[in-house]
Formats: sequence, structure tokens, C-alpha cells
Amino acid sequence: MLNLIIFGSPGAGKGTQAALIDKTYKLAHLSSGDILRQELKNGKLGARIKKYQDAGRLVPDNLIIEMIESAALKKMKGAGFIFDGYPRNLKQAKSLDKFLTKHNTAITTVFNLKLSEREAKRRIILRRQTSGRSDDNYQTIKNRFLVYRLQTAPILDYYKQQKKVINIDGRPDIKSIFKKITKLLTKLK
Repeated sequence: MLNLIIFGSPGAGKGTQAALIDKTYKLAHLSSGDILRQELKNGKLGARIKKYQDAGRLVPDNLIIEMIESAALKKMKGAGFIFDGYPRNLKQAKSLDKFLTKHNTAITTVFNLKLSEREAKRRIILRRQTSGRSDDNYQTIKNRFLVYRLQTAPILDYYKQQKKVINIDGRPDIKSIFKKITKLLTKLK
């Protein structure tokens, strides 16, 4: 089983690369954002999550963890997973490891898409012009980078200690990055 985490700052291209990996390698793409939106529409945790969002508060880790684990359980029999946007903090990373160990598997590799904050912000602004994503505004972008620096970036050290991180230059075009990932995945299989 191949279990990957696609990691990087906001705007680094995680979702794009995760979708390409999913399509090519038939891994279950577990995007925390997609799962959250689906859960809000018709999931059993939707009402609880909405209360936090309506109050302008972050959804607590225990709800996010429960939501991701539930989605992963539904896709446990496949070739593996690609986690996109999850884990977002150390508590979630440790919980993910425990969950996978319980199911006799583990994270294989963390692909870290390295991109300067300046370039990532430029990409997000461009994406906003074409996608219309409501979360791609200046204040939200500023907040997302603050959360990334304080909570998400430290996860890299956790996985580096496990010797699972592979850094990938996130500056080239989508196809070039994916070609690099494909070469690395060929070595991992």
C-alpha cells in the first residue's frame, strides 16, 4: 500500500498534484477541504462543524480527525491514499500515524512542494482571478500563511525524523513537477 502526504504552503499546488497522482496511481485522494465541504452538505458531522464555522472559530482537531478517519475507512481496500491538506498540525499527524498503524499500514512518503511565500501568494491571487474561490482574498491569504507557519510547517520536522520527507521544487510548471513525482514514485513502488 502506498500512502502519501502532499505537503506545502498555501498556493504550492498540493491539490493539483494530488489529483494527478490519484488519477495516475489510483490512490484514494483524501482532500481535507473536499471532505469538509461534503460533510457540511450531508455528513453526520456537518451540523457540529457548521456551528464552529458560523461562530468564526476553527473546527477542533477531534472533529477533523474523526471526519478524515471516517473517509479513509471507506477507501481502505484500495492501493493506498494521498492526503491533501491533512494533517495540518502535529496532533493530527500523530493521530494519522496511530490510525494507519491500527490498520497495518503507514505513511510511505511526504512530498513537500517547496515554494517561497511570495510566489505562493502570487499564485493564489492569480487563482482567485480564474477560479473565483472566495477564500482567496488578501486577509484570508495572510491568515492562512500565519497558520501554516505556526501550526502546519512544524509537521515537516516530525516526518523528517521518520525519514519520510522528499523536497520537490514547487516553482516549475505543473507537468514538470508531476514528472519529478512520477520518477520518485517509480523508485518507491
